[in-house]
Amino acid sequence: MRLRTLTSFTLALALIVTGPAAASATGLGSADAPADSQAATTGELTLLATTDVHGNVLNWDYFANKPYPAGEELGMSRASTLIKGVREDKGADSVLLVDNGDTIQGNPLAYYFAKQEPITTSGQTHPLAKTFNHLGYDAQVVGNHEFNYGLDLLATYRDQIDFPLLGANVIDDADGQTHLDPYAMVDKQVDGETITVGVLGVTTPGSRIWDKNNLSGKVHFDDPVETAQKYVPEMKQKGADVIVVLSHSGKDPKGQSWDPDQLQENVSTSVAKVPGVDVLVAGHTHQNEPSQVVNRDDGTQVLITQPNYWARSVSEVGLPINLDTHHVDWGEAAPHADALATQGEVAEDQEIKDLVDEQHQTTIDYVNTKIGSVTETLSAKTSYYEDTAILDFISHVQTETVEEGLKGTDYADLPVISQASPFSRTAEFPAGDITIRDVAGLYVYDNTLAGVEINGAQLRDYLEYSARYFKQTEEGAEFDPIDGTNAIDEVSESPIPDYNYDALAGIDYDINVSKPTGKRIENLTQADGSEIGDDDRFILAINNYRQSGGGGYPVDGLKEVYNEQVEVRQALIDWAEEKQIVDPADFFDENWKVVTSSRAPGGDDDDSGYSEDSDSSGEATAEAGSKASAGAESDAGGSSDGAGSGSSGSADGEDNAGEATSENDGSTNSASDGNSDGGDADGREADGSATGAGGGADLPRTGLELATSIGIAAAIIALGSALVVISRRRRR
Repeated sequence: MRLRTLTSFTLALALIVTGPAAASATGLGSADAPADSQAATTGELTLLATTDVHGNVLNWDYFANKPYPAGEELGMSRASTLIKGVREDKGADSVLLVDNGDTIQGNPLAYYFAKQEPITTSGQTHPLAKTFNHLGYDAQVVGNHEFNYGLDLLATYRDQIDFPLLGANVIDDADGQTHLDPYAMVDKQVDGETITVGVLGVTTPGSRIWDKNNLSGKVHFDDPVETAQKYVPEMKQKGADVIVVLSHSGKDPKGQSWDPDQLQENVSTSVAKVPGVDVLVAGHTHQNEPSQVVNRDDGTQVLITQPNYWARSVSEVGLPINLDTHHVDWGEAAPHADALATQGEVAEDQEIKDLVDEQHQTTIDYVNTKIGSVTETLSAKTSYYEDTAILDFISHVQTETVEEGLKGTDYADLPVISQASPFSRTAEFPAGDITIRDVAGLYVYDNTLAGVEINGAQLRDYLEYSARYFKQTEEGAEFDPIDGTNAIDEVSESPIPDYNYDALAGIDYDINVSKPTGKRIENLTQADGSEIGDDDRFILAINNYRQSGGGGYPVDGLKEVYNEQVEVRQALIDWAEEKQIVDPADFFDENWKVVTSSRAPGGDDDDSGYSEDSDSSGEATAEAGSKASAGAESDAGGSSDGAGSGSSGSADGEDNAGEATSENDGSTNSASDGNSDGGDADGREADGSATGAGGGADLPRTGLELATSIGIAAAIIALGSALVVISRRRRR
């Protein structure tokens, strides 16, 4: 009896002294046991991030003149509801809200207040500035599309927002200084402690190519990785406890090695590997990739999160902060981010709707302005694999515009040809009245028009490059537009998007897809049927994106002979308003064809291998393909942006599959997150505890805690054994 009493007393005393860790180790704890000493010194800083919003304040499709359909909802008004919910749950002072760029361009709302009533002269506040100010963003980085309307409009937007607009690698040519703030130091409160977050902003250097007309001689771009290597230590030295990088750049493509001399477009993975970075927000490529952990060579980890584009999601990251050091301490937990989707039952924030309502209605009135009529319905649904009247409409207007601009010059007698890309598979001019939004739905980008001199050899190279878009098909087989398009780009290892396929008007040619890439263009002739020689000269009407190398086309060295900064979309609108009647008989010329076997020159024999039966399946996937394609033309500039938009007919399905996978990953990891970081206020910890500990008290989370618990248990056992020995000796 004395032995049992003494042993029980000793064990109870040990449990009182050592606390809940020992209780858990001995299986005597309860669900109500207090947190262990490590968890007691850990708080949580919450990061919320958006990217590639592209003007989408509201859940409204200006091209369709109606809200986006159920299951496809988007916009900052819905994101606002999610953001406010997290702040209410976590405490606003502990939430860092950032945006990763490509904000003020991309839809008619953004376009209208940049070009029709520009904020530089109208005195109005940009609707995106209103929205982001209302939500209290802490910082934003410029994306490549922030430069589309020139530096003056960007400066006006910067002056209108209430938070820092960052761009550490955007450098003024005049003095070599940063054109924008390189970083911001933002203080947040975590469990009564002030945590200083250093937010660094870098953007893709591709803007130097895509917007050279706006930027040449004014600003240039440094390499994002070298920029991070410069500024991360500086922010640390100035007191940053946590480092967040806003990187408007995609993740490094497979097989790419970082080379600062190349000023590569997508380098976010390499930026994340810079020592000291805790979290990197990626963007630009329009991927929905909420959570990826990157391991550095020194064994440390960094989290990359990429929210879905057009405010389709908000990334949420819970950063465990060691309240003694103020640094991020993941402990044994794997870094993780969640995607808060704006689809489904998420309500639109009425405050945001009211904030931009007048500007929204102005935009609706503008895009629904009647500009003319069409004699018959013109559809773009098959433009990605066959010549269509609606694509020829673009080239016809471009050709006329350049021809007019060249009158009286040395180039006036050269034939003008034109390029146009199938930006949308759902665009349509309905028979009868057409409006600005019909034209905007066809030409969805804010490109300007140029004219360059090109010879026959260069023209063939251009067409061969474009023809990479098609997959190789067996000779003589039926061509299937669904399976035969959006071939994989060898460099980016992603599907070539629709917008990186060019159809040319003003010449005739066949694309024989039974041949390997580089040898597909056949029967290349002038409009009069004469063969095109290598030295024959032409003027190519071309948009600025393509002229500057967008999509990787071989355009280097082509002499510019025309550039009056005419917006292509506006030229189409003006033409329709002037003519009043859009009649395909005035411009449609079926001058190119996809074939699977060679045809006789000038032949119209129907041995191309094209299957008319394929059209129905093409129509079935047209809408999904166009939504994917329309998301990202110059968002990645070169061909690698195909990964971002995935504009094949199945791309939307791939995106949805990816989103489902991400959500599943998130729910799978929620338990481990909750059980590991010791403090998610959204209930994940309880779920994790129930899963990991059968609903019992907290178990040791770290190696140190586990070792401590084992040591305590061993000490208790040793003490008990000693007491037994002493007791037995006394009995003797």
